[in-house]
Amino acid sequence: MRSLRTRLGLTMVAQRLAGTDGLGPPGFTLPTLQATMLGDRDYSAELARAAAVAMCRAHPVLPASDGHPVDVRAACDALAAWNGKGDPGSRGAVLWRQFFNTIAQANPWRVPFDPAHPLTTPRAFNTSLPAVRHVLADVVHFFQASHIPLDERLGTAQRYATIPVPGCTDTEGCFNITDPAPGPLSTSGAYPDVNDGSSFIMAIELTPAGPRTRTILTYSESANPASPHYTDQTRLFSHKQWVTERFTQAQITSDPQLATTILRGQPA
Repeated sequence: MRSLRTRLGLTMVAQRLAGTDGLGPPGFTLPTLQATMLGDRDYSAELARAAAVAMCRAHPVLPASDGHPVDVRAACDALAAWNGKGDPGSRGAVLWRQFFNTIAQANPWRVPFDPAHPLTTPRAFNTSLPAVRHVLADVVHFFQASHIPLDERLGTAQRYATIPVPGCTDTEGCFNITDPAPGPLSTSGAYPDVNDGSSFIMAIELTPAGPRTRTILTYSESANPASPHYTDQTRLFSHKQWVTERFTQAQITSDPQLATTILRGQPA
């Protein structure tokens, strides 16, 4: 069975080639490749959020796993208003992650995996399962008891060295995968620092004039906190900005930050 991340990646390619992803005419250009890579679509939300919202609209009070009733109306509103992405500013993404990553272990799909249709199965989120309702109620109760906003921004919970980091987990089905260090969401509403996920990203377009390339090293170039390169590219990544690479001599010469070091050997 293919992961949701794999399914999303193949779906993004197909939609880009067909021009049905909202990014303009069919086909890849350097800008559309960049936008596709860092679009931060959450495929589990695309497949299951509408059904989850319909469920909590129809059942505004759900039983937790211990049987006590939980009012989920505010959580339902947060999920409905969420943009369905793993952007640092996305509100509702943290709530969805806590819910979906827990219930995913129970295989909550009406249509099981079919080897003949690996890109479209499993599908149809089964909200009639008692476990689906229990998990949502449990997660909402945790947020309420911990005083975590149900619409907390993802960038508040998901950080590296205090910097908000985009993306989401493999289980959720983000192509731009970002996994916090092992550990649950704390009662303060934060995950441990991100320590895994997208690392070196390159977008390149081959043209008659040479390659046009953008890169980003998400964890930056230095492990030394005193270095100016300790988090410089992480901050770019947080804002979905890229580094422009230079290949031709003209491009290299035009770099405003160009520095030339001449090394000379000692006389024999």
